[in-house]
Amino acid sequence: MQAWYLLYCKRGQLQRAQEHLERQSVNCLTPVITLEKMQRGKRTTVSEPLFPNYLFVEFDPVRNPVVQVRSGISLVSVENAAQNLAAEVTEPFGWDFEAVRRNQVDTWNDLFSRLTVKTNDRLEKVRFYNNMYRAICSRNTWSDVNGQWVSTDGKVHTVADPSEDVMLGCDAFWNTFWNLNQFWNLVTPEWSNRWVNSQLAMYDANGWLAKGPAGMNYIPVMVGEHEIPLIVSAWQMGIRDFDAKKALEASVKMQTTPAQKVFKGFAGNRDLTAYMEHHYVPYDKGRFSNTMEYSYDDWTVGQLAKALGDEETYRTFNDRGYWWRNVISDEGYCHMRDSKGQWLENFDPFRSGANQHYVEGNAWQLTFFVPQDVPALVEKIGKQRFTDRLLWGFNQDEAWRYNAPNDQYWDHPVVQGNQQSMHFAFLFNYADTPWNTQRWSRSILDRYYGYGIANAYLGDEDQGQMSAWAIMTSIGLFQTDGGCRVDPVYEIASPIFEEVTIDLGERYGRGKKFTVKAHNASRKNIYVQSARLNGR
Repeated sequence: MQAWYLLYCKRGQLQRAQEHLERQSVNCLTPVITLEKMQRGKRTTVSEPLFPNYLFVEFDPVRNPVVQVRSGISLVSVENAAQNLAAEVTEPFGWDFEAVRRNQVDTWNDLFSRLTVKTNDRLEKVRFYNNMYRAICSRNTWSDVNGQWVSTDGKVHTVADPSEDVMLGCDAFWNTFWNLNQFWNLVTPEWSNRWVNSQLAMYDANGWLAKGPAGMNYIPVMVGEHEIPLIVSAWQMGIRDFDAKKALEASVKMQTTPAQKVFKGFAGNRDLTAYMEHHYVPYDKGRFSNTMEYSYDDWTVGQLAKALGDEETYRTFNDRGYWWRNVISDEGYCHMRDSKGQWLENFDPFRSGANQHYVEGNAWQLTFFVPQDVPALVEKIGKQRFTDRLLWGFNQDEAWRYNAPNDQYWDHPVVQGNQQSMHFAFLFNYADTPWNTQRWSRSILDRYYGYGIANAYLGDEDQGQMSAWAIMTSIGLFQTDGGCRVDPVYEIASPIFEEVTIDLGERYGRGKKFTVKAHNASRKNIYVQSARLNGR
Protein backbone atom coordinates (compact mmCIF):
# COMPACT_ATOMS: atom_id res chain seq x y z
CA MET A 1 0.00 0.00 0.00
CA GLN A 2 0.98 3.60 -0.59
CA ALA A 3 2.73 4.95 2.48
CA TRP A 4 5.39 7.33 3.67
CA TYR A 5 8.85 6.08 4.61
CA LEU A 6 11.80 7.70 6.26
CA LEU A 7 15.23 7.28 4.66
CA TYR A 8 18.60 8.14 6.18
CA CYS A 9 21.13 9.61 3.73
CA LYS A 10 24.87 10.05 3.97
CA ARG A 11 26.02 13.48 5.07
CA GLY A 12 25.94 15.93 2.16
CA GLN A 13 24.09 13.49 -0.15
CA LEU A 14 20.49 14.43 0.64
CA GLN A 15 19.92 16.51 -2.51
CA ARG A 16 21.49 13.90 -4.77
CA ALA A 17 19.33 11.14 -3.29
CA GLN A 18 16.23 13.23 -3.78
CA GLU A 19 17.12 13.89 -7.43
CA HIS A 20 17.64 10.19 -8.14
CA LEU A 21 14.35 9.16 -6.53
CA GLU A 22 12.28 11.89 -8.19
CA ARG A 23 13.59 10.78 -11.59
CA GLN A 24 11.97 7.44 -10.78
CA SER A 25 8.66 9.15 -9.97
CA VAL A 26 9.04 8.70 -6.23
CA ASN A 27 7.38 11.47 -4.23
CA CYS A 28 9.93 13.04 -1.87
CA LEU A 29 9.61 15.52 0.95
CA THR A 30 12.36 17.41 2.72
CA PRO A 31 10.88 19.71 5.36
CA VAL A 32 12.87 22.92 5.69
CA ILE A 33 12.99 25.63 8.28
CA THR A 34 13.81 29.29 7.73
CA LEU A 35 16.34 30.75 10.12
CA GLU A 36 18.14 34.02 10.61
CA LYS A 37 21.92 33.68 10.98
CA MET A 38 24.88 35.99 11.23
CA GLN A 39 27.22 35.48 8.28
CA ARG A 40 30.31 37.69 7.93
CA GLY A 41 28.81 40.19 10.34
CA LYS A 42 25.47 40.41 8.53
CA ARG A 43 22.10 39.02 9.49
CA THR A 44 20.96 36.63 6.76
CA THR A 45 17.87 34.48 6.23
CA VAL A 46 18.70 30.88 5.31
CA SER A 47 16.72 27.69 4.73
CA GLU A 48 17.95 24.42 6.24
CA PRO A 49 16.52 20.88 6.43
CA LEU A 50 14.35 20.46 9.47
CA PHE A 51 15.65 16.91 9.77
CA PRO A 52 19.27 16.88 8.47
CA ASN A 53 20.23 13.74 6.51
CA TYR A 54 16.65 12.43 6.55
CA LEU A 55 14.32 12.17 3.53
CA PHE A 56 10.58 11.37 3.55
CA VAL A 57 9.49 9.28 0.55
CA GLU A 58 6.10 7.99 -0.56
CA PHE A 59 5.68 4.83 -2.59
CA ASP A 60 3.97 1.46 -2.69
CA PRO A 61 6.62 -1.28 -2.14
CA VAL A 62 4.20 -3.92 -3.45
CA ARG A 63 3.42 -2.23 -6.78
CA ASN A 64 6.87 -0.70 -7.12
CA PRO A 65 9.29 -3.09 -5.40
CA VAL A 66 12.36 -1.89 -7.32
CA VAL A 67 14.29 1.27 -6.56
CA GLN A 68 17.20 1.85 -8.93
CA VAL A 69 20.56 3.19 -7.90
CA ARG A 70 23.47 4.29 -10.07
CA SER A 71 26.96 4.47 -8.69
CA GLY A 72 30.42 5.39 -9.90
CA ILE A 73 33.81 4.68 -8.39
CA SER A 74 37.23 6.28 -8.58
CA LEU A 75 40.49 5.99 -6.71
CA VAL A 76 41.29 9.61 -7.52
CA SER A 77 38.34 11.73 -6.37
CA VAL A 78 34.59 11.94 -5.85
CA GLU A 79 34.45 14.28 -8.85
CA ASN A 80 36.09 11.64 -11.03
CA ALA A 81 33.64 9.03 -9.74
CA ALA A 82 30.76 11.24 -10.82
CA GLN A 83 32.41 11.76 -14.21
CA ASN A 84 32.92 8.01 -14.63
CA LEU A 85 29.27 7.40 -13.78
CA ALA A 86 28.07 10.02 -16.24
CA ALA A 87 30.24 8.77 -19.11
CA GLU A 88 29.74 5.05 -18.58
CA VAL A 89 26.11 4.81 -17.42
CA THR A 90 24.05 7.98 -17.08
CA GLU A 91 24.62 9.59 -20.48
CA PRO A 92 24.40 6.49 -22.69
CA PHE A 93 21.68 4.61 -20.77
CA GLY A 94 19.89 6.87 -18.31
CA TRP A 95 17.78 4.72 -15.98
CA ASP A 96 17.20 1.99 -18.58
CA PHE A 97 18.60 -1.13 -16.89
CA GLU A 98 17.66 -3.27 -19.88
CA ALA A 99 19.76 -1.02 -22.11
CA VAL A 100 22.74 -1.55 -19.82
CA ARG A 101 22.24 -5.30 -19.96
CA ARG A 102 21.88 -5.28 -23.76
CA ASN A 103 25.07 -3.27 -24.10
CA GLN A 104 26.98 -5.85 -22.08
CA VAL A 105 25.58 -8.69 -24.17
CA ASP A 106 26.46 -6.84 -27.39
CA THR A 107 29.98 -6.12 -26.14
CA TRP A 108 30.64 -9.76 -25.33
CA ASN A 109 29.07 -10.97 -28.57
CA ASP A 110 31.35 -8.61 -30.47
CA LEU A 111 34.37 -10.17 -28.78
CA PHE A 112 33.10 -13.73 -29.21
CA SER A 113 32.48 -13.10 -32.91
CA ARG A 114 36.21 -12.63 -33.45
CA LEU A 115 36.50 -16.42 -33.28
CA THR A 116 33.85 -18.37 -35.17
CA VAL A 117 33.99 -22.16 -34.96
CA LYS A 118 32.25 -24.69 -37.18
CA THR A 119 31.07 -27.77 -35.33
CA ASN A 120 28.00 -29.89 -34.73
CA ASP A 121 29.19 -30.65 -31.19
CA ARG A 122 27.31 -28.26 -28.90
CA LEU A 123 29.32 -29.16 -25.79
CA GLU A 124 32.59 -28.49 -27.60
CA LYS A 125 31.29 -25.10 -28.64
CA VAL A 126 30.12 -24.26 -25.10
CA ARG A 127 33.48 -25.23 -23.69
CA PHE A 128 35.29 -23.12 -26.28
CA TYR A 129 33.38 -19.90 -25.61
CA ASN A 130 33.42 -20.40 -21.85
CA ASN A 131 37.20 -20.57 -22.07
CA MET A 132 37.25 -17.50 -24.29
CA TYR A 133 35.18 -15.57 -21.74
CA ARG A 134 37.62 -16.38 -18.95
CA ALA A 135 40.63 -15.52 -21.11
CA ILE A 136 39.26 -12.01 -21.62
CA CYS A 137 37.47 -11.06 -18.41
CA SER A 138 40.50 -11.05 -16.09
CA ARG A 139 41.73 -7.55 -16.83
CA ASN A 140 40.69 -4.72 -14.51
CA THR A 141 40.94 -0.98 -15.09
CA TRP A 142 42.50 1.36 -12.53
CA SER A 143 42.17 4.66 -14.39
CA ASP A 144 39.24 7.04 -14.83
CA VAL A 145 37.56 8.18 -18.04
CA ASN A 146 39.67 11.36 -17.97
CA GLY A 147 42.82 9.21 -17.85
CA GLN A 148 43.79 9.96 -14.26
CA TRP A 149 45.15 7.21 -12.01
CA VAL A 150 46.94 6.87 -8.68
CA SER A 151 50.41 5.31 -8.68
CA THR A 152 51.96 3.38 -5.82
CA ASP A 153 53.46 6.60 -4.39
CA GLY A 154 49.98 8.12 -3.99
CA LYS A 155 50.47 10.69 -6.76
CA VAL A 156 47.90 11.29 -9.47
CA HIS A 157 49.03 10.79 -13.07
CA THR A 158 47.29 10.97 -16.43
CA VAL A 159 47.66 8.49 -19.30
CA ALA A 160 49.02 9.78 -22.60
CA ASP A 161 45.80 9.20 -24.54
CA PRO A 162 42.67 9.07 -22.32
CA SER A 163 40.52 8.15 -25.33
CA GLU A 164 42.44 4.90 -25.83
CA ASP A 165 44.87 4.15 -22.98
CA VAL A 166 43.85 2.70 -19.63
CA MET A 167 45.81 1.56 -16.60
CA LEU A 168 45.49 -2.19 -16.21
CA GLY A 169 46.15 -4.37 -13.19
CA CYS A 170 46.38 -8.09 -12.56
CA ASP A 171 47.98 -10.72 -10.35
CA ALA A 172 51.18 -11.44 -12.32
CA PHE A 173 52.46 -12.16 -15.83
CA TRP A 174 54.09 -15.43 -14.80
CA ASN A 175 54.39 -17.63 -17.91
CA THR A 176 51.57 -15.84 -19.74
CA PHE A 177 53.65 -16.25 -22.93
CA TRP A 178 52.23 -19.81 -23.19
CA ASN A 179 48.63 -18.70 -23.07
CA LEU A 180 47.34 -15.16 -22.54
CA ASN A 181 49.99 -13.25 -24.51
CA GLN A 182 49.50 -15.15 -27.73
CA PHE A 183 45.71 -15.20 -27.34
CA TRP A 184 45.53 -11.42 -26.77
CA ASN A 185 47.98 -10.70 -29.58
CA LEU A 186 45.91 -12.74 -32.00
CA VAL A 187 42.32 -12.02 -30.95
CA THR A 188 42.31 -8.75 -28.97
CA PRO A 189 45.51 -6.94 -30.06
CA GLU A 190 44.19 -3.55 -28.95
CA TRP A 191 44.23 -4.85 -25.40
CA SER A 192 47.80 -6.11 -25.76
CA ASN A 193 48.72 -2.58 -26.75
CA ARG A 194 46.94 -1.17 -23.71
CA TRP A 195 48.76 -3.60 -21.44
CA VAL A 196 52.08 -2.41 -22.83
CA ASN A 197 51.25 1.28 -22.50
CA SER A 198 50.02 0.67 -18.95
CA GLN A 199 53.38 -0.89 -18.08
CA LEU A 200 55.28 1.99 -19.67
CA ALA A 201 53.15 4.49 -17.72
CA MET A 202 54.16 2.74 -14.49
CA TYR A 203 57.78 2.94 -15.65
CA ASP A 204 57.41 6.68 -16.31
CA ALA A 205 55.83 7.20 -12.90
CA ASN A 206 58.17 5.13 -10.73
CA GLY A 207 61.09 3.95 -12.87
CA TRP A 208 60.14 0.26 -12.92
CA LEU A 209 58.03 -2.18 -14.88
CA ALA A 210 55.81 -4.46 -12.78
CA LYS A 211 55.64 -8.25 -12.80
CA GLY A 212 52.51 -8.02 -10.62
CA PRO A 213 50.73 -4.66 -11.12
CA ALA A 214 47.82 -5.36 -8.77
CA GLY A 215 46.24 -2.03 -7.88
CA MET A 216 49.09 -0.24 -9.71
CA ASN A 217 51.46 -1.43 -7.02
CA TYR A 218 54.65 -3.49 -7.31
CA ILE A 219 53.66 -6.92 -6.06
CA PRO A 220 56.65 -9.31 -5.82
CA VAL A 221 54.53 -12.34 -6.63
CA MET A 222 56.19 -15.11 -8.64
CA VAL A 223 59.60 -14.75 -10.32
CA GLY A 224 61.19 -13.34 -13.44
CA GLU A 225 60.14 -10.19 -15.24
CA HIS A 226 57.69 -11.84 -17.59
CA GLU A 227 55.98 -8.56 -18.38
CA ILE A 228 58.95 -8.18 -20.74
CA PRO A 229 57.86 -11.04 -23.07
CA LEU A 230 54.39 -9.46 -23.09
CA ILE A 231 55.89 -6.19 -24.35
CA VAL A 232 58.29 -7.83 -26.80
CA SER A 233 55.73 -10.21 -28.30
CA ALA A 234 53.32 -7.32 -28.92
CA TRP A 235 55.97 -5.48 -30.93
CA GLN A 236 57.04 -8.58 -32.87
CA MET A 237 53.40 -9.36 -33.70
CA GLY A 238 52.94 -5.91 -35.24
CA ILE A 239 51.19 -4.26 -32.31
CA ARG A 240 53.20 -1.06 -32.16
CA ASP A 241 51.25 1.89 -30.80
CA PHE A 242 53.83 2.42 -28.08
CA ASP A 243 57.36 3.75 -27.61
CA ALA A 244 59.57 0.74 -28.42
CA LYS A 245 62.82 2.51 -27.47
CA LYS A 246 61.40 3.27 -24.03
CA ALA A 247 60.23 -0.34 -23.79
CA LEU A 248 63.76 -1.55 -24.54
CA GLU A 249 65.26 0.90 -22.04
CA ALA A 250 62.85 -0.28 -19.34
CA SER A 251 63.46 -3.95 -20.12
CA VAL A 252 67.24 -3.52 -19.96
CA LYS A 253 66.90 -1.83 -16.59
CA MET A 254 64.78 -4.67 -15.21
CA GLN A 255 67.40 -7.23 -16.28
CA THR A 256 70.45 -5.31 -15.02
CA THR A 257 69.37 -3.48 -11.85
CA PRO A 258 69.19 -5.31 -8.51
CA ALA A 259 65.72 -5.57 -7.03
CA GLN A 260 64.64 -2.97 -4.53
CA LYS A 261 61.69 -1.69 -2.56
CA VAL A 262 59.44 0.73 -4.41
CA PHE A 263 57.34 2.52 -1.83
CA LYS A 264 55.27 -0.22 -0.21
CA GLY A 265 56.01 -2.75 -2.96
CA PHE A 266 59.06 -4.49 -4.40
CA ALA A 267 60.33 -4.46 -7.99
CA GLY A 268 62.93 -6.43 -9.90
CA ASN A 269 64.58 -9.83 -9.82
CA ARG A 270 65.58 -10.88 -6.30
CA ASP A 271 68.42 -13.17 -7.46
CA LEU A 272 69.76 -10.91 -10.21
CA THR A 273 73.08 -10.09 -8.52
CA ALA A 274 74.00 -13.76 -8.11
CA TYR A 275 72.81 -14.50 -11.63
CA MET A 276 74.97 -11.80 -13.20
CA GLU A 277 78.02 -12.82 -11.15
CA HIS A 278 77.91 -16.55 -11.89
CA HIS A 279 75.88 -16.60 -15.12
CA TYR A 280 73.38 -18.77 -13.24
CA VAL A 281 71.73 -18.64 -9.82
CA PRO A 282 73.68 -20.95 -7.46
CA TYR A 283 71.39 -22.83 -5.13
CA ASP A 284 73.35 -21.51 -2.13
CA LYS A 285 72.67 -17.91 -3.21
CA GLY A 286 69.08 -17.98 -4.42
CA ARG A 287 66.34 -19.96 -6.16
CA PHE A 288 68.18 -22.12 -8.63
CA SER A 289 65.47 -22.39 -11.33
CA ASN A 290 65.39 -18.61 -11.66
CA THR A 291 68.33 -19.18 -13.98
CA MET A 292 65.93 -20.51 -16.60
CA GLU A 293 63.38 -17.73 -16.13
CA TYR A 294 65.93 -14.91 -16.22
CA SER A 295 67.71 -16.38 -19.24
CA TYR A 296 64.48 -16.51 -21.24
CA ASP A 297 63.64 -12.90 -20.38
CA ASP A 298 67.19 -11.90 -21.37
CA TRP A 299 66.68 -13.52 -24.77
CA THR A 300 63.44 -11.60 -25.33
CA VAL A 301 65.23 -8.33 -24.54
CA GLY A 302 67.81 -9.27 -27.16
CA GLN A 303 65.11 -9.98 -29.72
CA LEU A 304 63.54 -6.55 -29.19
CA ALA A 305 66.96 -4.92 -29.49
CA LYS A 306 67.57 -6.82 -32.73
CA ALA A 307 64.22 -5.70 -34.12
CA LEU A 308 65.14 -2.06 -33.32
CA GLY A 309 68.61 -2.32 -34.83
CA ASP A 310 70.52 -2.09 -31.53
CA GLU A 311 73.20 -4.69 -32.29
CA GLU A 312 75.28 -4.17 -29.13
CA THR A 313 72.32 -4.71 -26.81
CA TYR A 314 71.22 -7.63 -28.94
CA ARG A 315 74.57 -9.39 -28.64
CA THR A 316 74.73 -8.83 -24.87
CA PHE A 317 71.30 -10.18 -24.11
CA ASN A 318 71.31 -12.91 -26.73
CA ASP A 319 74.43 -14.27 -25.02
CA ARG A 320 72.66 -14.12 -21.65
CA GLY A 321 69.74 -15.89 -23.29
CA TYR A 322 71.90 -19.01 -23.41
CA TRP A 323 73.11 -18.98 -19.80
CA TRP A 324 70.62 -21.80 -19.22
CA ARG A 325 73.34 -24.06 -20.64
CA ASN A 326 75.29 -23.52 -17.39
CA VAL A 327 72.76 -25.52 -15.35
CA ILE A 328 72.11 -28.51 -17.64
CA SER A 329 74.35 -31.36 -16.50
CA ASP A 330 75.54 -34.36 -18.49
CA GLU A 331 72.54 -36.26 -17.11
CA GLY A 332 70.35 -33.92 -19.13
CA TYR A 333 68.64 -32.23 -16.21
CA CYS A 334 68.47 -28.73 -14.80
CA HIS A 335 70.79 -29.93 -12.04
CA MET A 336 71.32 -27.92 -8.86
CA ARG A 337 74.76 -26.26 -8.80
CA ASP A 338 76.40 -24.19 -6.08
CA SER A 339 78.48 -21.01 -6.24
CA LYS A 340 81.71 -23.06 -6.51
CA GLY A 341 80.42 -24.75 -9.63
CA GLN A 342 79.80 -28.09 -7.94
CA TRP A 343 76.78 -30.18 -8.94
CA LEU A 344 74.53 -31.41 -6.12
CA GLU A 345 75.34 -35.03 -5.26
CA ASN A 346 72.69 -37.75 -5.08
CA PHE A 347 70.47 -35.62 -7.28
CA ASP A 348 66.84 -36.68 -7.78
CA PRO A 349 64.96 -34.67 -10.47
CA PHE A 350 61.69 -35.06 -8.54
CA ARG A 351 62.87 -34.66 -4.96
CA SER A 352 66.03 -32.52 -4.90
CA GLY A 353 65.01 -28.93 -4.25
CA ALA A 354 61.45 -29.56 -5.40
CA ASN A 355 59.36 -26.39 -5.06
CA GLN A 356 62.09 -24.78 -2.99
CA HIS A 357 64.71 -24.31 -5.67
CA TYR A 358 62.42 -25.09 -8.59
CA VAL A 359 59.59 -22.57 -8.51
CA GLU A 360 56.25 -24.39 -8.36
CA GLY A 361 57.84 -27.44 -9.90
CA ASN A 362 60.76 -29.84 -9.94
CA ALA A 363 63.97 -30.35 -11.91
CA TRP A 364 62.26 -32.70 -14.36
CA GLN A 365 59.83 -29.95 -15.37
CA LEU A 366 62.22 -26.98 -15.29
CA THR A 367 64.70 -28.77 -17.52
CA PHE A 368 62.33 -28.02 -20.40
CA PHE A 369 62.14 -24.29 -19.64
CA VAL A 370 64.06 -23.15 -22.72
CA PRO A 371 61.29 -21.72 -24.93
CA GLN A 372 63.77 -19.44 -26.69
CA ASP A 373 65.67 -22.27 -28.40
CA VAL A 374 64.16 -25.72 -28.04
CA PRO A 375 66.40 -27.24 -30.77
CA ALA A 376 69.45 -26.22 -28.71
CA LEU A 377 67.96 -27.94 -25.67
CA VAL A 378 67.22 -31.07 -27.73
CA GLU A 379 70.84 -31.11 -28.89
CA LYS A 380 72.09 -30.61 -25.32
CA ILE A 381 70.03 -33.48 -23.90
CA GLY A 382 70.06 -35.71 -26.96
CA LYS A 383 67.06 -36.13 -29.26
CA GLN A 384 66.23 -39.70 -28.25
CA ARG A 385 66.59 -39.05 -24.54
CA PHE A 386 64.61 -35.80 -24.91
CA THR A 387 61.73 -37.55 -26.68
CA ASP A 388 61.70 -40.65 -24.49
CA ARG A 389 61.64 -38.57 -21.33
CA LEU A 390 58.70 -36.49 -22.50
CA LEU A 391 56.78 -39.56 -23.65
CA TRP A 392 57.32 -41.19 -20.27
CA GLY A 393 56.00 -38.06 -18.55
CA PHE A 394 52.82 -37.90 -20.62
CA ASN A 395 52.11 -41.58 -20.18
CA GLN A 396 52.55 -41.20 -16.44
CA ASP A 397 50.12 -38.32 -16.02
CA GLU A 398 47.43 -39.04 -18.60
CA ALA A 399 45.73 -41.28 -16.04
CA TRP A 400 45.84 -38.39 -13.55
CA ARG A 401 44.14 -36.06 -16.05
CA TYR A 402 47.36 -34.01 -16.00
CA ASN A 403 46.61 -32.71 -12.56
CA ALA A 404 48.37 -33.15 -9.25
CA PRO A 405 46.24 -34.02 -6.20
CA ASN A 406 46.34 -31.36 -3.49
CA ASP A 407 48.40 -29.08 -5.78
CA GLN A 408 51.52 -31.19 -5.27
CA TYR A 409 52.63 -30.38 -8.80
CA TRP A 410 56.29 -31.04 -8.08
CA ASP A 411 55.52 -34.74 -7.59
CA HIS A 412 54.48 -35.18 -11.21
CA PRO A 413 56.09 -34.68 -14.64
CA VAL A 414 53.23 -33.17 -16.69
CA VAL A 415 50.79 -30.93 -14.81
CA GLN A 416 48.39 -28.82 -16.87
CA GLY A 417 47.04 -27.27 -13.68
CA ASN A 418 50.26 -25.29 -13.35
CA GLN A 419 52.13 -23.15 -15.82
CA GLN A 420 55.50 -24.91 -15.88
CA SER A 421 54.13 -27.74 -18.05
CA MET A 422 51.98 -25.82 -20.51
CA HIS A 423 54.38 -26.01 -23.44
CA PHE A 424 55.35 -29.65 -23.05
CA ALA A 425 53.06 -31.09 -25.73
CA PHE A 426 54.47 -28.71 -28.32
CA LEU A 427 58.10 -29.60 -27.66
CA PHE A 428 57.74 -32.74 -29.78
CA ASN A 429 57.51 -30.49 -32.85
CA TYR A 430 61.16 -29.61 -32.27
CA ALA A 431 62.25 -33.23 -31.88
CA ASP A 432 60.95 -34.24 -35.31
CA THR A 433 57.90 -36.06 -33.94
CA PRO A 434 55.00 -33.65 -34.65
CA TRP A 435 52.49 -36.50 -34.33
CA ASN A 436 53.31 -36.57 -30.63
CA THR A 437 52.45 -32.88 -30.36
CA GLN A 438 49.11 -33.63 -31.98
CA ARG A 439 48.52 -36.72 -29.85
CA TRP A 440 49.28 -35.19 -26.51
CA SER A 441 47.83 -31.71 -27.00
CA ARG A 442 44.54 -33.42 -27.87
CA SER A 443 44.91 -35.69 -24.87
CA ILE A 444 45.20 -32.70 -22.53
CA LEU A 445 42.12 -31.09 -24.07
CA ASP A 446 40.13 -34.31 -23.73
CA ARG A 447 41.37 -35.41 -20.33
CA TYR A 448 41.93 -32.16 -18.44
CA TYR A 449 39.28 -29.79 -19.78
CA GLY A 450 35.72 -30.82 -18.97
CA TYR A 451 32.40 -29.43 -20.13
CA GLY A 452 30.24 -28.72 -17.09
CA ILE A 453 30.30 -27.08 -13.69
CA ALA A 454 31.26 -30.26 -11.91
CA ASN A 455 33.73 -31.39 -14.55
CA ALA A 456 35.50 -28.27 -15.81
CA TYR A 457 39.07 -28.35 -14.62
CA LEU A 458 41.11 -27.97 -11.49
CA GLY A 459 44.25 -25.97 -10.87
CA ASP A 460 45.24 -22.32 -10.91
CA GLU A 461 43.35 -20.39 -13.60
CA ASP A 462 45.58 -17.34 -13.04
CA GLN A 463 43.64 -14.65 -14.88
CA GLY A 464 42.40 -16.99 -17.58
CA GLN A 465 45.74 -18.63 -18.44
CA MET A 466 44.49 -22.20 -18.61
CA SER A 467 41.47 -21.07 -20.60
CA ALA A 468 43.62 -19.14 -23.09
CA TRP A 469 45.79 -22.23 -23.56
CA ALA A 470 42.70 -24.27 -24.37
CA ILE A 471 41.59 -21.70 -26.96
CA MET A 472 44.93 -21.67 -28.79
CA THR A 473 45.24 -25.44 -28.69
CA SER A 474 41.67 -25.88 -29.95
CA ILE A 475 42.53 -23.65 -32.90
CA GLY A 476 45.66 -25.75 -33.43
CA LEU A 477 48.15 -22.87 -33.15
CA PHE A 478 50.82 -22.25 -30.54
CA GLN A 479 53.97 -20.19 -29.91
CA THR A 480 56.41 -21.95 -27.60
CA ASP A 481 58.67 -18.88 -27.49
CA GLY A 482 55.69 -16.63 -26.79
CA GLY A 483 55.91 -14.92 -30.18
CA CYS A 484 59.01 -13.00 -29.09
CA ARG A 485 61.45 -13.76 -31.90
CA VAL A 486 62.05 -11.13 -34.57
CA ASP A 487 60.21 -13.26 -37.13
CA PRO A 488 57.50 -14.94 -35.03
CA VAL A 489 55.94 -18.21 -36.13
CA TYR A 490 52.96 -20.33 -35.14
CA GLU A 491 53.47 -24.02 -34.56
CA ILE A 492 50.78 -26.39 -35.78
CA ALA A 493 49.07 -28.80 -33.44
CA SER A 494 45.73 -30.57 -33.97
CA PRO A 495 42.67 -28.31 -34.44
CA ILE A 496 39.55 -29.79 -32.88
CA PHE A 497 37.15 -27.93 -35.20
CA GLU A 498 36.73 -28.47 -38.93
CA GLU A 499 36.89 -24.72 -39.39
CA VAL A 500 37.82 -21.70 -37.28
CA THR A 501 37.60 -18.16 -38.64
CA ILE A 502 39.61 -15.44 -36.89
CA ASP A 503 38.19 -11.96 -37.49
CA LEU A 504 41.35 -9.83 -37.72
CA GLY A 505 39.34 -6.69 -38.43
CA GLU A 506 42.33 -5.12 -40.23
CA ARG A 507 43.66 -4.18 -36.80
CA TYR A 508 47.32 -3.13 -36.79
CA GLY A 509 47.64 -3.56 -40.52
CA ARG A 510 46.41 -7.13 -40.59
CA GLY A 511 43.96 -8.54 -43.06
CA LYS A 512 40.26 -9.06 -42.52
CA LYS A 513 40.09 -12.76 -41.71
CA PHE A 514 42.23 -15.85 -41.27
CA THR A 515 40.60 -19.24 -41.54
CA VAL A 516 41.93 -22.54 -40.22
CA LYS A 517 40.39 -25.54 -42.00
CA ALA A 518 40.98 -29.03 -40.68
CA HIS A 519 39.19 -31.42 -43.01
CA ASN A 520 37.46 -34.29 -41.21
CA ALA A 521 38.77 -33.23 -37.80
CA SER A 522 37.03 -35.05 -34.98
CA ARG A 523 37.70 -36.42 -31.51
CA LYS A 524 39.18 -39.54 -33.09
CA ASN A 525 40.69 -38.05 -36.25
CA ILE A 526 43.48 -36.00 -34.67
CA TYR A 527 46.57 -36.32 -36.86
CA VAL A 528 47.55 -33.69 -39.41
CA GLN A 529 48.82 -35.26 -42.64
CA SER A 530 49.87 -32.07 -44.40
CA ALA A 531 49.43 -28.31 -44.15
CA ARG A 532 49.09 -25.55 -46.74
CA LEU A 533 48.97 -21.75 -46.43
CA ASN A 534 46.78 -19.93 -48.95
CA GLY A 535 46.63 -23.07 -51.07
CA ARG A 536 50.41 -23.62 -51.23
